[in-house]
Amino acid sequence: MMAGLVFQDTIAVGVLVGVAILALKTGLGCGFANLKRREVFYIASIYFCASIVLSYLVGIIAPDITQNILATGVAMHLIIAIGLVYFGIKTKREWLSRANDLSRKTFLWLAIPCPVCLTATFLACLMLSQLTNISNLWIGVIVGAIFFFGVCFFSFTVSSVAGVFKIKTPSTLGSVMILFGLFYLLSPLIIPAYIQAKSIPYPEFSIDYHMVFLSFILMVSLIGVGFLMDRHKRMKKKGGEKWTHLLA
Repeated sequence: MMAGLVFQDTIAVGVLVGVAILALKTGLGCGFANLKRREVFYIASIYFCASIVLSYLVGIIAPDITQNILATGVAMHLIIAIGLVYFGIKTKREWLSRANDLSRKTFLWLAIPCPVCLTATFLACLMLSQLTNISNLWIGVIVGAIFFFGVCFFSFTVSSVAGVFKIKTPSTLGSVMILFGLFYLLSPLIIPAYIQAKSIPYPEFSIDYHMVFLSFILMVSLIGVGFLMDRHKRMKKKGGEKWTHLLA
């Protein structure tokens, strides 16, 4: 009995952590875009209200309708992924080639609640309603509060850190959008394959943690050297036109 309760609590915490990760995605979009604090609060409030509405719908929508909504999740997932990659490239290209800032428009692909985020939020409210004895309204308030404070915290933190390192540019926002888009494209392929692989028996093997640590240090070093070289090139000249060679 106690083990079952612990398992349910663990699943509930995992669901809330997943909500925080969604807030991180939105916070990255708001943090790298040229937004005022008031505008960030507006976007966070949208997520808060949407969470309450979705938690209310959990007790109204029939299970068969819920399954139909989830069935369209893959299609919506791919649409959002393609949009993130396309507009991420466009944001990066326009800034590097013409010094044209599109971040206040294209950041919406990361920040505004998309069908994928709304579906994930609905699933989070649904799972929490089944795992806990909390009413649907309070579940919506809890999920919405995590969204609200998470979006504000990650947005302001990313904006401050990016400002210190002087990387708060539309080009960086474009790179973040491309990374999330590629993740969205690959996750429908990787996750089912991983789940299937977990059900296949495999022989045990030992892991040399010393070599793993050295490999990790080498990888981080190469990434750091590449970042410093790229930043050194960026500091040679000012303006956006000098970066057209990076897109060739």
